[in-house]
Amino acid sequence: MRLTEQQRHIIREADLRHFGVIPRVFGSRLNDMQRGGDIDLFIPGPWSAEESVPRRMRFCAELRRELGDQKFDVLVELPTPTAIQEQAQKNCEPA
Repeated sequence: MRLTEQQRHIIREADLRHFGVIPRVFGSRLNDMQRGGDIDLFIPGPWSAEESVPRRMRFCAELRRELGDQKFDVLVELPTPTAIQEQAQKNCEPA
């Protein structure tokens, strides 16, 4: 996984504060042979849209403050699974 222990710690702590769960990393950051790329995070739930949107906004704002100007894709598990949600669940690791 191409995240430092410090980055993983910041992500876990922020997620626990905003969602109360351990986030999962998916996408290119799992491949140690690649370079760059955004940080794709999957938040297990399920969460309603009404509940997840403000939590996600606060979570992303905190990550940007703590980790700098990096691109984050935060996927929150919804009650009705989407194709991207199913793919993320199959190919992810705890942050």
